[in-house]
Amino acid sequence: MVIYAWDELWAADGGDAMRSVCADSTRADTNLSQRTVSSSTHPLLIDVTGDTGGSNQHAFISRQPGPGRSLPTLAHLRLVPSHRAPRPLSRTRSLPSDPLHLFHPNPRSLAPEERHPHPHNLFHPHRSLLRRSITTDPTTVSGNSFDFVIAGGGVAGLALAARLSEWSNVTVLVIEAGGDGEDVQQQIDIPGYSYLHSLTNSAYDWAYKTTTQTDNLNRVMSWPRGKGLGGSGAINGLFWCRGDSNEYDAWASLNPNGEQTWDWAEVTKYIKKAENFTEPPASVQSEMGMVLNASAHGSTGPIQAGFSQYIFSEVANWIPAWVNLGFTAHDLADGTTHGVMITPSTINSHNQTRSDSKAGYIDPMPPRSNLVILTGQQVTQVIFNGSTDASGNIIASGVKFQASSTAASYSVQANKEVILSGGTIGSAQILQLSGVGPSSLMTSLGITSKLDLPVGYNLQDHVSYSMYWNTPQGTYTWNNLSTSSTLQAEALSQYEANATGLWTYVNEAVGYPSMTDITGSSSAASTYASTVTSAIASTVSDVTTWMNLPSNVATGLTAQYNLMAGWLTQNIGQLEIILTMLGNGGNQIGIQVALQHPWSRGTIFINSTNPFTQPAINPDYFGVGYDIDIMGYGSEFARTLAATSPLSTVMTSEYSPGTAYTGDTLANYTKQNCGTEYHPLGTCAMLPQASGGVVDTNLIVYGSANLRVIDASIMPLHLSAHLMATSYGVAEKGADIIKSKYMAASVSTNSSSTTATPGKATDTSVTNANKAASSTSTLSTGAKIGIGVGAGVGAAVLLGALILFCCLRRRKNKKAPVEKGWYNPGPAATGEASGVPSDPKPPPLHPLTPPPLHQSPYKEPAYAMSDLPAAPVAPYAHQRTLSASPSVATMATADLMTGTPMRSGSDYDMGGYSRGGAASPYRDSGDWEEENRRGYSASPMGPGQGAPMGHGGQQQQRYHPVQIR
Repeated sequence: MVIYAWDELWAADGGDAMRSVCADSTRADTNLSQRTVSSSTHPLLIDVTGDTGGSNQHAFISRQPGPGRSLPTLAHLRLVPSHRAPRPLSRTRSLPSDPLHLFHPNPRSLAPEERHPHPHNLFHPHRSLLRRSITTDPTTVSGNSFDFVIAGGGVAGLALAARLSEWSNVTVLVIEAGGDGEDVQQQIDIPGYSYLHSLTNSAYDWAYKTTTQTDNLNRVMSWPRGKGLGGSGAINGLFWCRGDSNEYDAWASLNPNGEQTWDWAEVTKYIKKAENFTEPPASVQSEMGMVLNASAHGSTGPIQAGFSQYIFSEVANWIPAWVNLGFTAHDLADGTTHGVMITPSTINSHNQTRSDSKAGYIDPMPPRSNLVILTGQQVTQVIFNGSTDASGNIIASGVKFQASSTAASYSVQANKEVILSGGTIGSAQILQLSGVGPSSLMTSLGITSKLDLPVGYNLQDHVSYSMYWNTPQGTYTWNNLSTSSTLQAEALSQYEANATGLWTYVNEAVGYPSMTDITGSSSAASTYASTVTSAIASTVSDVTTWMNLPSNVATGLTAQYNLMAGWLTQNIGQLEIILTMLGNGGNQIGIQVALQHPWSRGTIFINSTNPFTQPAINPDYFGVGYDIDIMGYGSEFARTLAATSPLSTVMTSEYSPGTAYTGDTLANYTKQNCGTEYHPLGTCAMLPQASGGVVDTNLIVYGSANLRVIDASIMPLHLSAHLMATSYGVAEKGADIIKSKYMAASVSTNSSSTTATPGKATDTSVTNANKAASSTSTLSTGAKIGIGVGAGVGAAVLLGALILFCCLRRRKNKKAPVEKGWYNPGPAATGEASGVPSDPKPPPLHPLTPPPLHQSPYKEPAYAMSDLPAAPVAPYAHQRTLSASPSVATMATADLMTGTPMRSGSDYDMGGYSRGGAASPYRDSGDWEEENRRGYSASPMGPGQGAPMGHGGQQQQRYHPVQIR
């Protein structure tokens, strides 16, 4: 008997989604053709062809034909023998009694017991068989080592994990404090549940509270943030939008000498890489007045961006009303947010489910033994081993984590990098707990200061509130659904049957007016802008006093204010205006008014060494008076909009606050009823150190060698957009930056290859991190000292021998090949004439195993690494002296084998390639395999070069199979 794994399953009806299923298939003899899998209602026929023994076995599944009928093929499977399967088959399942639902065009029409409960992939009813190595057991991770350790499994964290683990020879660990979402899948998946059955105030919400807001009526306000795989992207309102081109260009202008460019062209390229956009039917576009531009969106990314299947008819009045006020309806993803749109949501249009980072980046992947996701554990501290690199940057060697303040503490080693993706609150908190933050804060809490950086400053958030209007009798709104359990049940049955109906709806009608729009004229906007500009110095002084800003943070704030003042006279959205079909306890329709460019700045600081104590979150809402001014203008604009035809036909009279509220009374009402729009950023700002930066443009924490922050906390200045799409863009670009650092490796093309899996931690700073909780050694102190001395002497002897060997070799060869012949930095470094090699003989290939590449589930086009420009040697960021790390294009294999991670020295703009679409400068997994099948011979970085080897070079790693659940 031969056991097969059924892999790479395609529907023959033109579906192109890869749907992997694992099942037992017995081989009784060498001829399996026309073997029937019986079923009382849907008999299937499996025709297996190919080599005896199964290296090239294929199966074609079709319905059992009736009399006189043809045999339509439903699916084609490639069978992989068990000894070649990428996961253990002992825990696989047999085909269900009615396997037809594996290929059913509408699985939702099946009875619940016949349908898999997780509808992220319509054709993947046994998705749980292929779950990643997602575990809740910390002991399976503690004491091990991974190349990359990511703190946080939210929007950015899972995107990073998926992209980094595309290189099968590196290992990736994600540690997430919340759960995997399986117990609340319906609340995550169903779009409308995000509003009417929200996961806020549940176990999947951090449920933060702000400090008392002095300038907001002394209110303590709720700050929900997602806690679980997918992060806030699993519980939010699903808005998929991006900011204005000027806003991203401002990021670049705030970082004038950065090694990486973060402007509109660059960020939107990476947003598009994450995006898979689907337009609604033409009839819906016509009815709602939509103007869409497919070229402004990505089409091959993991995150589905689509539209609600059901849209209330009243929404059709939204765009025409704005147009009647003189606005232009256009796709706001085109670089100009000024205007009106029915914006996309993170909805999978094929089944009307939420597309979060878990559903998009993790669930569709084939199993990867080099990726482990640990849930239910909170990263509490970054471990530093006390060593530094050649430039004096401290080295992060791992992290500590635990489930609660009373639970056991664990640790794990990071061979290459520690990456914080805990969000604007979480990443700042972890840094501060680790001794990275304001030294005064560290001193006050008794924490040893590792790096004195302004972590926690520069906090910015969108603040918003809603106004409501009565509607004509019989108007159908979300209130009908929210107040009727019967209607909810009926709508749920409809949704489960065919993915249609009320539960698919989410708010998507938005618009962004400029300062000219809300003040009524360009002259009024100019006058206001002049007043603001003339007072920038005094405003910075006031904020510095109120918030106790360090001088470099105040410098950065001045630069930000100058940019923001210029936007007051430009066609940049100052407010987001959203139509909401959920009234204020009745059958009303609302308009949400949200400030997009807050002048107030807040802070997030820990107030305890206990990582399970919530930090002090102070957004300082309305601390700078311009914010309430602009909100007041926005309220009056909302009233004008509601009174404009055809919106006025369904918004008949103002319900709240009421027309009597103007001026100060309206301002007080706004403050009393406002809240966060859930878009905090900036606490680990990507800015020059002189401007209050925490990370550089490579997203590396200043003063560290291998500690990065990749999430919304690095965004230096706010956008006129929700942050989810941009956060994905940051993660995608961050992954490319990391890959660019490690990608150049010289390898042997004749070696076999395997997939890397976690090794054992060897760094004593990690292994001793939880020494008190571990069993004590039976060796005496004297014995330990003796062993240590012996090991030290042995190491010294070995080092001396190595140095002697190198010296003799150097004397023997008067002119050795550059970097042992592994690469040639070019004439600038060697002093030779252009085109003259440093050694007439080709250098020998380094005897390392070429890395296998994972099959990518995304239709991302291939971009060869040879497209990288020849980067000249350039100084590092932060005005550091050039040390051991060459630029990316000239990185040596030796660099990848060193025990000390290095800062990337690349000085090229990753957005400078004319590659088209949402591209990246590295070869995604699966691309080489496809080209090899087509007979292409070009290798990404020249002969023998490919993705990097695992950290530590030829050191063997322990292998652990993926546990299939």
